[in-house]
Amino acid sequence: MTRAEFISAIQKSQCGNKQAFGRIYDEYFGKLYITALDIVKKEDMAYDVASEVMLKLLEFKRDVTQILDHNGYMFAMVRNEAKDLIKKRKHEISVDEIIYGETYPMSEMLWVEDIFRVLTDDERELFILHIVWDMTLKDAANSLGITYKMVKERFKTVKTKIKSIYK
Repeated sequence: MTRAEFISAIQKSQCGNKQAFGRIYDEYFGKLYITALDIVKKEDMAYDVASEVMLKLLEFKRDVTQILDHNGYMFAMVRNEAKDLIKKRKHEISVDEIIYGETYPMSEMLWVEDIFRVLTDDERELFILHIVWDMTLKDAANSLGITYKMVKERFKTVKTKIKSIYK
């Protein structure tokens, strides 16, 4: 989704157009979920984080044209929300954890768990930026604070590891 499409969808959503917000949901919920899953490490918590970000977008009342990089804005939102949830949950114990232990995986996201299992933290971060958020390798290098050459080498390793899973 381009910036212009994003702005248009938010503006229409602010006027009550549910279909416009549905486009944003369809486009970004999976990206938000994957990004959150990398941070919080639990499927149910990642779903909660992605849902909370979507609710904040639905309730967005400011001038959306002030957002210059909508992907970066949403990426920052999901990271901040995930970190806030971790801080909050450090002092809680949920009933599900007491009764059931681990939660049941979301079947449609099993591929992400397989990939995350073989990647290092640095490789996962690059995977999320480049594959999930469609960031160019140059922009990912800037975001990660490393050289473009290092990002290219790291991404080559990521591709090799993913291919090894899905022979």
